[in-house]
This record gives sequence, C-alpha cells and structure tokens, in this order.
Amino acid sequence: MEPRELAQCDEKLNKYLRLNTFPVCVKFLTSWDEMPERARRPKKDLDNRFTTCQAISMSRRFGWVIALGREDSSCVLGAMALGLEKRLPHYTSGNLCVDLYTENLESGRLSEDSVPKLPEGKYVGVVLAPLNRATFEPDSVVIYANSAQVMRLGQAYLWKRGGTLNSEFRGRIDCADVAIAPVLSGEPQMIVPCTGDRIFGQVQDHEVAFSFPFSLMNEIIEGLEATHKAGAARYPVTNWLNYTGGFPPSYDQYREMLNEPGGGDRN
Repeated sequence: MEPRELAQCDEKLNKYLRLNTFPVCVKFLTSWDEMPERARRPKKDLDNRFTTCQAISMSRRFGWVIALGREDSSCVLGAMALGLEKRLPHYTSGNLCVDLYTENLESGRLSEDSVPKLPEGKYVGVVLAPLNRATFEPDSVVIYANSAQVMRLGQAYLWKRGGTLNSEFRGRIDCADVAIAPVLSGEPQMIVPCTGDRIFGQVQDHEVAFSFPFSLMNEIIEGLEATHKAGAARYPVTNWLNYTGGFPPSYDQYREMLNEPGGGDRN
C-alpha cells in the first residue's frame, strides 16, 4: 500500500473514531537498510534509550518516526520480546517476574512463557510511524483510544465474522501484545495497558489499546463504515434524549400546587 493510501486509511479511521492520538504503524526490520530516511534513533539522535511503549507513545503523540534497535532499548523485557536480546535460562525460569508480578518462580516461568515473542536474531529493530506519515507497509497497527472507540473497532472487526474477539491480559510487557501478538496470531487484540506503559509510555487511565495485523485494515474500515451506516453503533455514542426525567418530590408537589384552582394565576 502506498503512503497516499495509508493516509486515506488514517482519514477514514478518524472520520468514524475521532481519535486523540495518531494510529501507529509497526514494522519489524530485518536490516537497517529498511529504515525510513527520516526515522530518529533514540540513542544516536536523542541521546536517550527508550522502552518500546515509550517509542510508540512518542510516535502517536508527537507524530515522529522512531526506529528502535538493541542499543536504543532501555527495557530488556521489551527487547527480548522483539528478539533483540538473548533469552537466557535466568529469564525463562521466571526470575524477572517473581516477587514483582508472581509469588513464585513457577508462576513467573508461566508468565514469561506466555509473552508473544519474535525469534531471536531475526530482526535488527522495529520502526514506528504515524499511519498518515508512514512510507512503509506495516506489520501491525496500534491505536490507543477510550473504551467506546475501542468498542467500535471491535464491532467493526466482527461485522463480517460475527462471534467474539478474544484478547489476552497479562498486566506487563504490553508492547508484545500491541506490536507482536497480532502478527503472530493474525487477529486483533484489545489491550489494557500495563504498568510500564503507564509509567514510560504515559498512557492515561481512560486509554485502552487496540491493535491488529495490517492485513485487516480494509476489513476493519469496511466494518466501521457499515456499522456506522446501520445506525446502532456510532462514535460518539448517540444518547437517548426523548424521555421525561424524574425530579425531587418537592418539585412535583409544587407542580401540583400550580395545578390547583387559582394556583397558576399570575394576578
């Protein structure tokens, strides 16, 4: 898909969702030759290292194109999910999870094993760009929104398919859920942002994430258009206003006084 077509997708998403931040394109790089020319590298260009969720947040809030490699990554867990760092037995046995998120090593091992991961060494990094400024075809698309907007995305996905949309929750390493899981599963995810995303990505309490493989872009836009046209599902959600409200008893008593003979006489 050409950049012009990506920008058109952005316009359609915003027409039906009225998003506060940019949808973000995610692409995993097998070589730095694939990196867009204007991409910023945190270590080289900004003299900092970022978490993956922090880089996503910078892209969706600032509109910047960010490329994150091993030397740019401050979060070892996120880097391991991307396959940029080795997953040593000390990690896989649960030591980085125990006493923080689990009470014992076995629970920690299960938690680490559940994290969506790219193969070690397959990619050199990841590039993130706003949908309307991307010059590459993404692997996945990430949208942060309020719960009603995410509901609309879920409804759009189910327009043709019906049934339910299944998502996973782990409360940590949500960068793997938003960026990697849709690519591995081929299905969207609704994600409650994790602690790290709230600290480093500065996700707000009202925000939820929705991510999907880029291959589903046209289907989701079609679902948004169709459900909007049907009228039952729109954003902002249409409030029902044709009703008679209830009031305190004293208000009703006063109305009764007005209805008594002479009660409404203004003279």
